[in-house]
Amino acid sequence: MNERQIAELIFDKFRSSKCKAGEIVPMRVIRFSLIMNLNPKEKELFDIVFVGLQITGYFTYKKDSLECIVLTQKGYDYIYERNLVDKMQNTPWIIPACVNTDWNKAYNKLWRIIGPQEGALCYIKGSDFYNFILKYSDELPPSYGMYIDELRKKGRSTSRVDYYKDLIDGLLEKQRMYFYGDLQSWIEGKLVYSRAEIDFGVGRDLFEDKKSETESTLAEKDVTDKQVETSIVEEQHPIVFISYSWDNEQHEEWVLKLATHLQSKYGIRVILDKWEMKLGKLLPHFMEHAITDSQRVICVMTPNYKKKTEKLVGGVGVEYSIISAEIQKDIKTEKFIPLFRSGNLEDIPVFLSGRDFIDMRDDANYEEKTEELARDIWNEPKCKKPALGSKPKFT
Repeated sequence: MNERQIAELIFDKFRSSKCKAGEIVPMRVIRFSLIMNLNPKEKELFDIVFVGLQITGYFTYKKDSLECIVLTQKGYDYIYERNLVDKMQNTPWIIPACVNTDWNKAYNKLWRIIGPQEGALCYIKGSDFYNFILKYSDELPPSYGMYIDELRKKGRSTSRVDYYKDLIDGLLEKQRMYFYGDLQSWIEGKLVYSRAEIDFGVGRDLFEDKKSETESTLAEKDVTDKQVETSIVEEQHPIVFISYSWDNEQHEEWVLKLATHLQSKYGIRVILDKWEMKLGKLLPHFMEHAITDSQRVICVMTPNYKKKTEKLVGGVGVEYSIISAEIQKDIKTEKFIPLFRSGNLEDIPVFLSGRDFIDMRDDANYEEKTEELARDIWNEPKCKKPALGSKPKFT
């Protein structure tokens, strides 16, 4: 899977919700129905694409009361046009990773696309490239001709492959990322939207004042470095809610131990009532959001847990109503993980019956089973299906 295919998976979330400009897709939908199904390599690409689509203006990322992505007018104009989508699949992606960026690798890829006069997919001549860079800096001579003369006087190379790189390297790292975003928009404009003129509009909007690279300036932009970092970090950690009954103090301590290990040892964001509930907080409201906002829900099964689901007693009764409603909407959902803590098969609640479960009744196997559970949540099983080989040559 490449960057373009990842991008279309994100756009498909807007399409399936029939979103218009200004409408949202919650991040929990992206995490649970998209990211959880990607392999580690594809997740790395997702991080790059998720930031790149923000920089190029297809959607914005918001983290207020509801973390979500918001479709822009540009995104809306694109996602429902089949001919544009088909053209985009053959359009190169040049925006690099914004974390631990390999700028040399990024430039080599960029040069092949815009540099050689013969064979470049989107050739940009020297004066046009310089005028664009000039928008980001007031340290350069005011004209392309003066810049070339200055290079000659200093005995430096006037080869485009050299001074293009020097000009990019002269930008601050934050500016470079938006520079690549601007070039990405221009490449797409030329190859997808048939706009031949150089129009770096997105970058100008994001950097109204390219002479100042202060935090206060960046805070006013549509996509800030803080948002970029947050969007990546948030995507890397699955969110899990633990549903259990308060059987006794020993049982509550065991659940707390499990939650702590999943959170601290395995990097899983755990929603647990003991950590989240405050005096005066509405219990049903908390449970509803905890279940719907999580990618997975661990149901710790005991005989008492089943009794409370049957009689709709206490918090477990509320959770049962929400969980059973979600299962009725999608009977094949793999969101809910039955975890056997005590009891027998007849102690499995009706809404979880027939589903594969993890057996943690024997404390001697706690470490092994906890890792198995964490692997399942991260979608990193010990036994992985190998890639499909090529057809052999039969004799």
